[in-house]
Amino acid sequence: MKKGTRKIIRTGTIITIAVLLGVTLYLNLRDGTQTVNVGDDAVDFKLETLDGEELQLSEITAENGVILNFWGTWCKPCREEMPEMNQVYNEGHEDYEIIAVNVSENPQQIEQFLSGLSEDLDYPIALDSNRSVTKAYNIGPLPTTIAINKEGVVVKKQEYQLTKEDIYAFIDESLE
Repeated sequence: MKKGTRKIIRTGTIITIAVLLGVTLYLNLRDGTQTVNVGDDAVDFKLETLDGEELQLSEITAENGVILNFWGTWCKPCREEMPEMNQVYNEGHEDYEIIAVNVSENPQQIEQFLSGLSEDLDYPIALDSNRSVTKAYNIGPLPTTIAINKEGVVVKKQEYQLTKEDIYAFIDESLE
């Protein structure tokens, strides 16, 4: 191959790589995805529950603290923390609400999962079928739990499974 031809191919390759890198950076920065951190305002949302009711975060936080628990049926730690979360919820939830946000699974999968639990869950299960809320909160590993106070501010966030003591701490944080 001639020296001039090699130079043209090399230059073309470098320009192509630079353009692709620029487009990738532009698309990633333009996306605007941000992690919701402690101290940030909660992202408001409206989701349907497994029972067919509509649930809006801002309406709940107007009166109560909220614990959002993002989960999936395939997630073993999710299965393990749900009964304890239900026990704590049934001890009294006048000042707070626990909402289990299922990440993009169909109601049949969820019902089948719930029928395999040792007890019925009494707190609402919201369906994030298109993952809009999961994306808005930039949720990674499941389970992830977020506490939001009555002012609509994220006050606590934890990835991975909660213990019963963790659940009480989330409730306390949402009420402060």
